[in-house]
Amino acid sequence: MQRVAIVLVSLVFAGAVMPPLEAGQLTIAHCLQGCPTGTSSANEILVRHLYAVSINPGTRLADWVSYRILPGSIGVASLLPRDWQSDDLARNGIRVEQLRGEGDQLVQQASGDQQDSVYRITEFSVAAGDQGRLVPMTSFAGTSYWSDLNLLSIMSLMKSDLRLESWSRLDQAVNSLVRSDGELFVVAGPIYQSAGTGQPGTVGAVPDAYFKVVANASGQLAAFIFDQDLPAHASHCDQLTGLDAVESASGLDLFPTADAWPTGSLASRLGC
Repeated sequence: MQRVAIVLVSLVFAGAVMPPLEAGQLTIAHCLQGCPTGTSSANEILVRHLYAVSINPGTRLADWVSYRILPGSIGVASLLPRDWQSDDLARNGIRVEQLRGEGDQLVQQASGDQQDSVYRITEFSVAAGDQGRLVPMTSFAGTSYWSDLNLLSIMSLMKSDLRLESWSRLDQAVNSLVRSDGELFVVAGPIYQSAGTGQPGTVGAVPDAYFKVVANASGQLAAFIFDQDLPAHASHCDQLTGLDAVESASGLDLFPTADAWPTGSLASRLGC
């Protein structure tokens, strides 16, 4: 049975509705038309002040993250501290005490006793510049909950050329559209390909690509897939694709309670 851990104050902030647990239903306001489905029942769903995230017990990283941006939540993030912290809600997530720095590398140490570590190789390293957040600081720097974005549950192993360039430019376009048109919902996460560098199910597996889908409550959306090795000069608009392509690549149903989506496109309003 899938485990759901919730910071209760986040429900007040996001306006979520939580029916009695015995009813078997839970509405999470960070998710539009239901939270994504298609992950393993062993995944943990964590509901924080600013987002909901599904942690894969194999990679110990997010399979998806869903969040809702409001005009008042956007702010300037340049001076906010960006030190990683453990997510105490996550039973299977990566923890700060499991990480150590080696120059510009971030390395997870093997867990378990000495004998067990002989049979389980759980170390991985990633360049410090390739540690990103699946939820952008700028979209929530105007809230008092921005520190949630330093939790390791939303860390991505995204190369800096992608994270700082086309991925970031899409975040900026989304923020601009929120300022002019109002709330938007975003779902983002990794894509692993069996023939690529990503190894689903292994700790610290590096994704081959990342997806991001931006939608409004009317069902208009724009879907993107970003290759991990995308060059810095690439336009975010050139990564535009269809919702079906994202769901096929990720194995997820991103809007499980929607009957007929999309109803239209947000691409032109995101500068594409």
